Amino acid sequence: MLRRLPLFAAFLLALSLGCAGSDAQSDQTTIELDQGDPGEGESGETGETGEAGEGNEAGGGENLVIGEDACETDDDCVPAECCHAAACVAAANAPDCTDVMCTMDCQYGTLDCGGRCLCHEGRCAARLSEPPAGLPTE
Repeated sequence: MLRRLPLFAAFLLALSLGCAGSDAQSDQTTIELDQGDPGEGESGETGETGEAGEGNEAGGGENLVIGEDACETDDDCVPAECCHAAACVAAANAPDCTDVMCTMDCQYGTLDCGGRCLCHEGRCAARLSEPPAGLPTE
């Protein structure tokens, strides 16, 4: 029985070192996710500014694409394309995206990453996203 004790102790030591290594890897993953969150928050804040009606004229007015479909509220408007849409249409004219798979790319100048559909002066419009300040544009 005593002969197995050193073997058991070595097994426990190896197991604890293996678990410690996996914790370090998961911490690195968490750091990567934390670095991505501020960018998402910044674009979300831009979208919140755009929701305030007057924000359309104050900033980003050049990124407002006004369509021809009539609307009464923001909820009447949806993206005109399934992926990376750059315009909005009335919900009745929405594309069928049932079998469509889009990339997870954040393409600025589209509805991705903070862009949204809204009703602007009775017409569906798209507030297109802008890259965060300091991000190089192509």
